[in-house]
Amino acid sequence: MKNTTLAISALVTLSAVQGASAAVAVFTSYNVWDSAVTANGQTVAIEDFNSFATGTAMTLTGSPLPASGITWTATAPSNGLVTNSATVRTATATDDLVFDFQPGVQGIGGNIYTQALGTAPTFAFIEVTLADGVSYFGNSDNAQMFIGFYSDTASIAKLTIKVYQVQGAPSYATVNNLFFAVPAPGALALLAAAGLIGGHNRRRA
Repeated sequence: MKNTTLAISALVTLSAVQGASAAVAVFTSYNVWDSAVTANGQTVAIEDFNSFATGTAMTLTGSPLPASGITWTATAPSNGLVTNSATVRTATATDDLVFDFQPGVQGIGGNIYTQALGTAPTFAFIEVTLADGVSYFGNSDNAQMFIGFYSDTASIAKLTIKVYQVQGAPSYATVNNLFFAVPAPGALALLAAAGLIGGHNRRRA
């Protein structure tokens, strides 16, 4: 069973599926998501995609800053990805945009929306789903939209963005900025000393 919310409020708490005991909160406000992260003793690392030149690729990989030991990988099943103006989108409007995280993270969010060819936002419906089935579903019409998740215990390893087209120009799943909840610097140093995380991964397209 998949939990889906038409999220028009700032925060909706959902139970994770398949009998898991963890709970996942779905956010549509960055400020509220950030408050949840800091309240749990964590800090935020950011991937702004500025280091990627305009172009196409089947796969993109990078690490958010500041260095956190996290690596993300973006894919789209059919025709790959397009990077342009510090955004990542699918090359084909019917493709899903998929992010995998290594290791899994407790919190993830981003400016997730739809756009036409070029950089203009479009109106469409968008579904953002985690691997356990918890998801956001709602309309997309501007580049400042924020969609985020925070898990109280279970790590988040995958995020899938699916677009439901409406009349007009085709809409492409697009991300501009990804925000990661990571251990605070003191905790990060302890993990590094224990050999539980790796060094900073250099970006590659």
